[in-house]
Amino acid sequence: MDDYITLSDKKRYVVCSKIQYEDNKYLYLINLADYKDVKFGVEKLKSDKIFITEIEDEELIRHLLPLFYSEAKNIINEEEF
Repeated sequence: MDDYITLSDKKRYVVCSKIQYEDNKYLYLINLADYKDVKFGVEKLKSDKIFITEIEDEELIRHLLPLFYSEAKNIINEEEF
C-alpha cells in the first residue's frame, strides 16, 4: 500500500491497512519518521472532503486490530502470486 497522509500534528504517516467496519473506513497509520508512533483513524466525509479523525477508544481499537491484521495478511498473500 503506497498511501501517505499528513495529520494535524504535521507528521507524515503511511497507511498500513484500511478496513471497512460498520459503515466506516478505518485506517492503521505509522509515522514515517518514528515507527513507534502508531495511530488509528476513521475517515469522515464533510462538505465533500475526507477528514481523518484519530481513534482513542481502546475497546474499539482492540476490536479493530484483528481486522487490520487479517486485511494485511490478505494483501501480503495476494502480492505473493
